Amino acid sequence: MPATTRVALFDFDGTLVDSDRALTRPFEELGVPEDRRPPLGLPLVEACRQAGITVEDYLERYDPSAAQPFDGITELVHALGRWGVASNKQRASGHRELERLGWAPSAAFFSDDFGGREKELVPLLAALDLAPEGAVFIGDTHHDRACAAAVGVPFALAGWNRRARGSAAADDLVLTHPSEVLDLLS
Repeated sequence: MPATTRVALFDFDGTLVDSDRALTRPFEELGVPEDRRPPLGLPLVEACRQAGITVEDYLERYDPSAAQPFDGITELVHALGRWGVASNKQRASGHRELERLGWAPSAAFFSDDFGGREKELVPLLAALDLAPEGAVFIGDTHHDRACAAAVGVPFALAGWNRRARGSAAADDLVLTHPSEVLDLLS
């Protein structure tokens, strides 16, 4: 019986790109006090609602070029055959960033694809014709962990993001370098 190969599914911000500073800077520039800033990982509409600002004001100050790939990510995504993205980033912004980086996932779903709600893996699994055990979801937040658990997809924490390591759950598989993702796929 041939070995099954899993497909890597990724969150975007904080997992593929080091975007924490790029995501928080607009809140700072808009004068949102630190204790009123929403946690990273929320859909933009919800994050702005919680902070009491408009999406338009946020986007006016957001600099996507400030979000750069973590070391080893570009090599990883170019080594993958099929891979996917599920992100709470807005669709237009997500596609622009994928294009800017020269990345072409097999399927990518963004906040707009989920009706502005938290990301889900079901549409991504369907688009890639995968059962939950045929994938692994790599993310950096408790939202990502819950997203994977909701549909029975194995989860790995993007520990190459130092912030993510601080939120590791006891049973998380914590990856320290993107190259370790390849070991999870066979």
